[in-house]
This record gives sequence, structure tokens and C-alpha cells, in this order.
Amino acid sequence: MTTFRLASLRTALLLSILTVASLIGLGPAMAAGPPVSLGEVPVQTAPNAYGPGIWHHAKQGKTWYGSYRTFPDTSAYCIDAGKKSPLPKYFKKAKADQVTSAQTAWALHTYAGSKSKDVQAALSAIARLDKALPHDHTVPPQKPADLGKKFAGATKQHAKILAKAKKYAGPYTLEVSLEPLLRMPVLEPHTAPESAASPDSWASKPKDTDKGKIHGTPTDEVTLKVALLSASGAHVPDVPVSLTASGTKDAPKTLTTEDEPVTTTLQASAPGTLSVAAKAKVAPQTVRVFEPTSGTRVQRVVTPDSPAAVAGKASVDLSSQPKVTTEISDQSPTPGESVTDEFTVSGLIGDHTVTVEHTLWQTATEPKQGTKNDDAREIGSVTSKDVGNGTHTSGEVTVPEDFRGWLYFTETIAGDKATKEWKGIHGQPRETGFVPWTPTADTEAVLEGTSTHDEVAVAGLRPDSEAVVTVTAYHVESEPELSQKVQGEELSVQDFTVVADADGRAEINTEAIDMPVGWVTYVTAIEGSDVNAEWTSDWGVPAETVHRPPEEKPSTPPAPPTPEEPSTPPAPPEQPTTPPEQPESPEAPEKPETPPVAPVAETPAAPAPPAELPRTGTTGNGMLIGMGIVLVGLGSTILLISGSRREKD
Repeated sequence: MTTFRLASLRTALLLSILTVASLIGLGPAMAAGPPVSLGEVPVQTAPNAYGPGIWHHAKQGKTWYGSYRTFPDTSAYCIDAGKKSPLPKYFKKAKADQVTSAQTAWALHTYAGSKSKDVQAALSAIARLDKALPHDHTVPPQKPADLGKKFAGATKQHAKILAKAKKYAGPYTLEVSLEPLLRMPVLEPHTAPESAASPDSWASKPKDTDKGKIHGTPTDEVTLKVALLSASGAHVPDVPVSLTASGTKDAPKTLTTEDEPVTTTLQASAPGTLSVAAKAKVAPQTVRVFEPTSGTRVQRVVTPDSPAAVAGKASVDLSSQPKVTTEISDQSPTPGESVTDEFTVSGLIGDHTVTVEHTLWQTATEPKQGTKNDDAREIGSVTSKDVGNGTHTSGEVTVPEDFRGWLYFTETIAGDKATKEWKGIHGQPRETGFVPWTPTADTEAVLEGTSTHDEVAVAGLRPDSEAVVTVTAYHVESEPELSQKVQGEELSVQDFTVVADADGRAEINTEAIDMPVGWVTYVTAIEGSDVNAEWTSDWGVPAETVHRPPEEKPSTPPAPPTPEEPSTPPAPPEQPTTPPEQPESPEAPEKPETPPVAPVAETPAAPAPPAELPRTGTTGNGMLIGMGIVLVGLGSTILLISGSRREKD
């Protein structure tokens, strides 16, 4: 009886121990595994089979929310909750099937390496609840939010990962774009915006097809944009992208995506095609599903698939887009001398060089920026060869000797496959020089009685231009000598506004002014203007000078002497010291041979010589009187001879 009682007590104690052990999950059943209805049984003999995770006790049995180390190089997640743990021994030589499930694939790809039990529990729940995957659950899958306080952290991670998966899961698009870089020009007061349509149809300007675009200064640079977009259109950040570029120098080899397009600047190495190819490894859209190769009622598992590749590329054809800015070497050139074009070239790609043609134009009318005047004529041209970016000086062009007016340079660069054509516009202020017209005046001062005026002929004015001419009269007592310094008393100032004819001429007659005794000289001045240079004549120019002598007073006889002072007779004229020479008597003519004649009576005496007159100097009257006396004497002699002959006969 006692023995029976002891055996009963021992049996009751053993049953109690077994009952308690079974309730707390201990006892022999752990090694052998629970009945099927009790769920997954942790394998104590394979502690390395489990990654981070959390056990859950469901009504149907226990189940593991976490990763398995079914494979040595990646985490695995069961898709048949409640079956045997997927130990490595059950998956030797297992082959995977790919199943497309983009969000689960992204989640596993992104977080499978995490050491957080909450993250791994969340991933396990995502895999178990994914309807795109096959399942044979013996324990119903649940969201971490339904698994109690122990899964509070997993609940947060589950919501976070699912939200990101919806945003960032594939399929992906790698967008690559290249856009030529334009810089807006820096405008100066003397320039017009390059984006404005030039009124000069000859000049380079935007095409009609470019309407609505913002036009700037082309460069040799290109803006590269790279963006990785998910299926939802979101930018996927933190993904390395490898780049392969051609037609550029110093391009980056890699870049990392961001929450917005990543931009960088590439510089072209030469005209032609610049291209960029981009590649990136991204989350796959599939997961790998593995069936066990041995064992019974073993869970199937999924693992992350290998990363997928996505690519994009872009190219742009680039040609040099030259621009030329210039400045004439002398904005007030001297006719007969040379000018050059100081020009700066930009917009050429790399070491590209071009040929620049420089043309010097002349016009008699003031040029307007961007307009070729109707009277514009070419003076000459020069060529600058093999010109690259930078500042240069053209060859010389000679300004004609007789040039008057405006002159300016224009530049031309011919277009080809590598170069866009450039044509500069007419009338750029910094390219323009000006030579003023240089007028002169021919004047003639006129004296009429007691008044005088000046007649002025102006020449050399710009045709049809106005000019102010000032004529000033000066009076001096002595004859003026040519000088640039004005002297004397100012008598009159007269201003005239004249309009030149087609030959640049104009004439003026000043108003008459009273002419004083002495000399009056005129000075003519032409006022300078925006087209005509100033000019002033010298003082004392003979043609501009007139003279009025003083009037002569009439002579009066001397007054008779007063009685108190009797006048004395005038002194006798001065007698010459020697008598004047008597004229020689002419030789008597030879007597003809005649028969002898009887002697005549006594020859009358020759008349006495005239009395000597007092000598008062060699005057015309004295000479006439002397000649008269000589002739009278000669005549008397002839009469006497003639009388003698008659008596003899």
C-alpha cells in the first residue's frame, strides 16, 4: 500500500513537471520539434541559422519575424510562416526563381544588411504579406502593428520602409541632358542688347525659329544634368553614377544623385559633338525565391536580387559661336594717316582659330548704330588670319587725304561646320571715327568813299550744313602787318548764319561801316560745330585791309608886308660861277665851184651873243630858251650868207 502511494506521488509530480515545462516551451519537444499545429520551433542546435529578429507567439504556434542565414552572403526571409526553419542544409544547390515585386525588391535591396532586429522584423513582415509572392502559411502573417508592444519598433520601421519603397522603387530612368551654356552679355551705354533684333539685315542676329528663347552670348561650355527617377517620378538620391564623356576635357568620372537633378559644367575641347554616357546600379525590381532541396515542410525563402543597371546618354553638336567686339585705334584720325581695328574675339571652342575680315567704311552722314547708310562706301579692308579667343590688332588701313566725315570698322567671320558665321553691325560707336570738315574763307575788303564793307566767300563746309560766321573790323593808325594777334580799335562785329550749298560754299557781304582816316582790317571767324571745325583768319591780311588817307588842304599866297615892316626886295638869283658853254657854230657848207665873183662890200658884223642869264639850275625853261637863242643865231647867219650871194650875182 505504501509502495503504491509513493509511485502515485512520483507519477503525479512528473506529470506536473511535464505540464509546466510544456507551457514554457521546455522539455524534450524542443529537440524533436512541436506538433505541426504549434508552428515553427526554434532550433537550438543551429544558433547561427537566425539573423536579427523577434519571435512571435500566435495561437497557431510560434513564428520568426526576422532574417535567416540560409545563405552565407545574404539575408533570407521566409514566405511560409509556421513551417520548419530554412536551415542551410535544406537548400544545398538550390536554384532561384525571379519574381517581380518592385517595392519588396527595393526594401530587401536597401535594408537587408541592417543589424537592427526591428528593421529585419519589418522586412520579414513585408515579404510574408507581399501578394506578388507565393505563400503556404501555417501561422497567419500579420503586420507588426498587430503583434503587440514587443513589435513597437518594428511597427515604425515597417511604415517607414513601405513609404520609401512606394516612393523610390523602380523601374528607374536615368535622365542625362546637355545644354549649351549661354551667358547674358554685360551691356554698356554704347552697345545694344544682342538679343534685340538688329535693324541692320546684314548683321548676325537670331533666326526666326529662335523666337521666344533667351539669347545670350554662346560659350564653349555645356551644362550636364543627371537625375535618377523612380517609378513614382521621385528623384532617387545617394546613387553613384559613372560617366564617360567625349569631346570635352576634365570631365568628372562619377557623381552621386540627389533629391534634385545634379548639374555640372563641361568644357568642350574642340568644335564637334560632345557626348556623355551615364550608368548606375540601382535596386532590382525582382526578388529571388528559393525552394528547399531536402527536408519536409521546410519554409521557402526570398532573398534580395542582384542590383539592376540603368543607363542614359546625351550628346550635343557644338560649333564655335564667335563674337567680335572692336574699337577703332583713333576716333579723330588725320587724313592721310592709318587706323587699325582693336578687336576682341570670344566664343571659339578650345584652340579653334578663325579668319577675321575687317572693312573700313566711310559716310558723309552720321551713322546710326545697326544701320548701313545709303552713302556708305568702302575705304579698304584687311584680313586677320588664325585668330583665337582674345584681343588682337588688325592691319592698317589708310585714311584718304581728302577725307571728311565718319568712318568705322565692321568684321566678318565666315561660317563652316565648325564655326557659326559672324557679321558685325554698322555704326558701332566705339568702332567709329570722325574727321570734321575744315572750312576757310577768302575775303576782300572794299572801300567806297568814306565807307567800307567786307565780301566773304566761305568754302570747305560740310554740304548743306549751317555755320556761324563772324566778321570783325579793326581800325589802326599805321599800316597793319600780318599777325595772329589782333590789334587796334574794334569798329564793328557782324554775325551771319549761313547754309552751305552742295559744294560746301557760302557767300557773305557785310553791312557798310564808316571808314575813318587810317587803316581798317577785317578778321573773319567760322564757329566750330559737330561737323565743321572752327577757323579764324589772321589779322592784317592785305586783302582784308583798306586805307583812307587824310584830305589835302589848298595852298594860300603869302600876306603882303605891313608898313611897319617894309618888305625887302628878294635877293637876286645866284649867278653861276662860270659862264655856260656856248653852242658850237655849225661848220659852213663847202662852197661849190663857181666862177670867181667880184668882192663884196664890207661884211656886216656878226650879231653879238645874247646876254648871259642868271643860272637857276637845269630846268626845262632854261634849256628851251638856250635852244631858241641858238636857232635864232643860226638863222641870222644863214640869212647873211644868202644876202651876200645875191649881191654878187
